[in-house]
Amino acid sequence: MRRKQWFFSVLLFCVSLSFLVLSKSFFQPQQVSQTKSALPSVSVPQHNVVLLANKDYYPVLKDHFRKAEKSIVGTVYLVKTSGFRGNEPSDLLRELVAAQKRNVHVDLVMDLSNEDKDSRDSNLRIGEQLQKAGIQIRFDTADVATHSKTFVIDGRYCFVGSHNLTHSAMAVNEELSVYVDSPEMAQKITQFINQIPISSDPPVIGRRANRAVPEGPE
Repeated sequence: MRRKQWFFSVLLFCVSLSFLVLSKSFFQPQQVSQTKSALPSVSVPQHNVVLLANKDYYPVLKDHFRKAEKSIVGTVYLVKTSGFRGNEPSDLLRELVAAQKRNVHVDLVMDLSNEDKDSRDSNLRIGEQLQKAGIQIRFDTADVATHSKTFVIDGRYCFVGSHNLTHSAMAVNEELSVYVDSPEMAQKITQFINQIPISSDPPVIGRRANRAVPEGPE
């Protein structure tokens, strides 16, 4: 009797052990596979990506404006210039005008929201001056706030971030933008720019900006 009990105990132990081994081999791979398939695919960018903090933004953007060969497109939320020497926004606008003169297509979408009258008027005045220099300026509709600050140069070099075209943004504030060398990213940003609602009849400001756009590089 004891031998039978011992035999059945050993048999039960062997069956239990076999079940544990088989369950591990059969079920665990399937669970891992399901977990992996549920994860989203992530592509790691293989392009040159540089963070441009604070004052680092202006010289890199200026250099790319100066080297542009085909096109400069972008969105401008706020641009303010001053007459003092070394004003960064004035310098960048000079480079845009110079690029237009060497047959680079320059196309900017500028904000015209009604939230801030001074900013709105500044964008209008400088936008009109850029138009007179031959640059294509498109104003968004009054009910849309184009808050993005972007530039795409030659369909490849991208600037996206928080920097406005103001002295405060480029020399005083805590700002952060990203430079990306990527034709794929450039295409996506350009598509975003082209879907912004554009005003068919933007308002006109009577007075002109003081030295808003110098004629060319000094």
